[in-house]
Amino acid sequence: MKLRSGGQFIVALIFILGGAVLLLVNLGLISMEIDEAIHFLYPFVLLLLGLKWLLEAWLSKRRSGSWFFGLLFAAVGSLLSADRLGFIEFSFDQIINLWPLLFVYIGVKILWGRGPKVSVNMDKNAKHAKSGFVTDVSMKDENWQVEDLDERNGVADYDFDYTRAFIPDKETTIRLAGWVGDIKILIPEDVDFSVTASSKVGDIKIGNYKRDGLMKDASYKTEGYDEATRKLTFDFQFQVLDLRIDRV
Repeated sequence: MKLRSGGQFIVALIFILGGAVLLLVNLGLISMEIDEAIHFLYPFVLLLLGLKWLLEAWLSKRRSGSWFFGLLFAAVGSLLSADRLGFIEFSFDQIINLWPLLFVYIGVKILWGRGPKVSVNMDKNAKHAKSGFVTDVSMKDENWQVEDLDERNGVADYDFDYTRAFIPDKETTIRLAGWVGDIKILIPEDVDFSVTASSKVGDIKIGNYKRDGLMKDASYKTEGYDEATRKLTFDFQFQVLDLRIDRV
């Protein structure tokens, strides 16, 4: 059985859990208004979605799943579910207290390596210059158009497959910044690129080039970058950065 993407998975869970609760209400087995049912059920949806992403990141050999969002959704969903069941008291305004999950996330990544995730594909013709708190971007459509990109976000997860893209014969600049960055990139062997990165805590792997732990700056460029006309220039500025670039 093939698991659906994150968005489809959420919708399916809402229908399944919502239908089950409404069935119990209609049968007189429980007494609950619609708004009460939604308030009770959504933490379980978050929990199951988080567990799905964690399982995909752990078990899948493909580029699917997400350690960071899996941990976040599973933790928040667990605590809110425990609150709904009366075991503890927890609300959304206490989520800021979960910041130590960043350290758990870094430890998990060190132990099990990268586990990419299913994410929402952006329109290949969209203009990419924006900011936000949480960003989840996957650019893997066949022949998607590579353009300059400039984004600043709180928590960002990017998955770029340039082997499937149309890369113009010029220098293309990709600038990404924020608090936490989880970035995965595939680049064709015949395309040159450079990387400059700044982070307080990081795990960077570009071919045989590796840097991890506490760091300030990192830089890398391919041998033919300076002479190339068609090339990619990456600039990453994050407090916590998990970066992997592979050439295929």
